Amino acid sequence: MGSGTYSNEAYTALRARQGYATKSRQEIFQAREIDPEMDPRSISMRESRDSAEHPESLSIIVALDVTGSMGFVPEDLVKNTLPDLMGSLMEAGIAHPQVLFLGIGDHIYDNAPLQVGQFESSAELLDRWLTKVYLEQGGGGNGGESYHLAWLFAARHTVIDCWEKRQQKGFLFTIGDEPCLETIPAEIISRLTPATGSVTVSAQEILHEAQQRYHVHHMHILHTAYAATAERQGNWRDLLGQQFIQVDDYKQLASRIANIVIDRHQPTSDTRWEDRIEVEDML
Repeated sequence: MGSGTYSNEAYTALRARQGYATKSRQEIFQAREIDPEMDPRSISMRESRDSAEHPESLSIIVALDVTGSMGFVPEDLVKNTLPDLMGSLMEAGIAHPQVLFLGIGDHIYDNAPLQVGQFESSAELLDRWLTKVYLEQGGGGNGGESYHLAWLFAARHTVIDCWEKRQQKGFLFTIGDEPCLETIPAEIISRLTPATGSVTVSAQEILHEAQQRYHVHHMHILHTAYAATAERQGNWRDLLGQQFIQVDDYKQLASRIANIVIDRHQPTSDTRWEDRIEVEDML
């Protein structure tokens, strides 16, 4: 996927046509169950490919926590800040970003703990997949959410030309306000993906798989005093070190993501990165 081009003007016009400024969260995100097109059980692979239109694609996965406490983040992306992500990347010379939106919940309690969009580049298609996400508003009192499902999907169910052709890692951002659960049980992998013969993996193991092809970050939203506590930050520093990033103002989230991509992306002509030792690869 990934056809079409993005412009802030096109997205501004789309928002006006859709009337997002005056719509509630429930009116924008109308799904009341997982959309069949986003059901990971029927998705063997998502592809981010180069094309004549996008000769040097850059793959970016944005995994949104859709449990009860976090619905304001996708709402703000739709209403306000998607241009802060796409526009900033393109202004910085990253001309061909392809973004895939995921919905992440809790595999113990939720009916749809993993929802999968497509890698897209145009304003219309980015909006289409983002607003298809089912805000289940679930989760539970088990001390975390299933952010590692994003790592599982990225590691085992994506093909990205930025890595395959140019050895440039893509980017994977999970966004939330809780710790990451410790394991993905084999039965959950079998239930949520087309994989057969699955075995249980730890968060650390599947993170390492994802890091082979992606720069992996977690954006921890400090929207309440509780979110800032050690209990809610949980195991993130042990997992990600400096790639665990606390965000004081969620309205700055899209621009923070864009800045990370701009800072860490390795241009084809830039050989200075070849000798850089990344923190994430040492964990």
